[in-house]
Amino acid sequence: MTQAQKKKLFGRDFTLMVAGQIISLFGNAALRFALSMAVLDLTGSAALFGVISAISMVPTVLFSPFGGILADRVSKKRIMAALDFTTAGLLLLYALAWGAKAPVLAIAVMLVALSVIQSFYQPSVQSSIPLLVGEEHLMAANGVTVQVNALSNLLGPILGGLFYGFFGIAPILYVSVICFFLSAVMECFLHIPFEKREKKGNMFQLVRSEFGEAGRFFLRQQRPLLKLLFLAAGLNLFLSSMLTVGLPFLVKLYLGLSNQHYGFVEAAMGVGSILGGLTAGLVAGKLPFTRAHLLLTASAVLTLPIGAAVLTAGAPYLSYGVILVSVTALMCCTTLFSVYAQTLIQKLTPEGLLGKVSSAVTVICMCAFPLGQALYGFLFDGAGGLSFLVVFLSAVFCFLISLMSRRALKQIEA
Repeated sequence: MTQAQKKKLFGRDFTLMVAGQIISLFGNAALRFALSMAVLDLTGSAALFGVISAISMVPTVLFSPFGGILADRVSKKRIMAALDFTTAGLLLLYALAWGAKAPVLAIAVMLVALSVIQSFYQPSVQSSIPLLVGEEHLMAANGVTVQVNALSNLLGPILGGLFYGFFGIAPILYVSVICFFLSAVMECFLHIPFEKREKKGNMFQLVRSEFGEAGRFFLRQQRPLLKLLFLAAGLNLFLSSMLTVGLPFLVKLYLGLSNQHYGFVEAAMGVGSILGGLTAGLVAGKLPFTRAHLLLTASAVLTLPIGAAVLTAGAPYLSYGVILVSVTALMCCTTLFSVYAQTLIQKLTPEGLLGKVSSAVTVICMCAFPLGQALYGFLFDGAGGLSFLVVFLSAVFCFLISLMSRRALKQIEA
């Protein structure tokens, strides 16, 4: 790839990769939603539905590190294309074998398979971004990928739900096959710089060596960067988990509103994420990295109106309106901080470590979610009529994380 191509944000290869991501991620989101609904329809059991959903997330944590190793050892273009072709093939076999009459076990296996494929796919995508755009466009490029992810997570389930409700799961399977096949074909035409590395020792020695290399990078060369990574995980633990667990509890049970009302809160979170990704391109170069902690301070402040809205639950629709506005602005700030952190990590990571470091970020941040969800589940259940205190507690933790990230960013600058 020439430097002239990297000077533009939407150069040929980055545009091609984003287009493939749009097709692939929308198909994936719609498909996973439809398969989950099929489980619920077949079993009628919320518990079994929850267990299968949780199990399908486990491979992302377990296999992402290996996906990172693969991304640094094999051509990223070939990984993405091969995995999309594989997904298309698996879905076609599934559709021909069972169609709309698949047993629950087959659906569960397919959900797990999709999760395994994504755990190998995403490190290749994330580590490709710094190789496809110039450093001056890196933050805007990360913002674009965040927008694509947020849009797919927002609209994918909506489209999947509409198709599933009117036509059943069979058409969704065949449309998804076409989506993944088209994405794979587009990825075959990508030009991503790749330098083959010499293989040393057997597979066990290779894995140990690769993990050790990533560990040494964090512990010896970029300890403040590791600190920033754990602070981002803390944000998931204390703030994102509170929103995931607390918002349905507060809107449906505390304010006594409907499922449709909570659906609009989910949509507001998606809109906030999209705005955060869009804003990243606008503020790139205007807000220095060392002041990115102000976004977390703003997030802490924006959490307070949610607690106040719950405290004044006597006017449920007024409280609901406050929650909608606060959540949108809050997600915009946290998404923008995530883009800043991701861009900083990419800039400071050597090219040969991009895949491993990207997967380490995914694993550490994702591990915080189930811990936070369990924590807030107990807190909201125990708080009863004092649920606003749990929200305020989350704001306090978010403010403390902003103070600690300020120190970490200054250390990185130094």
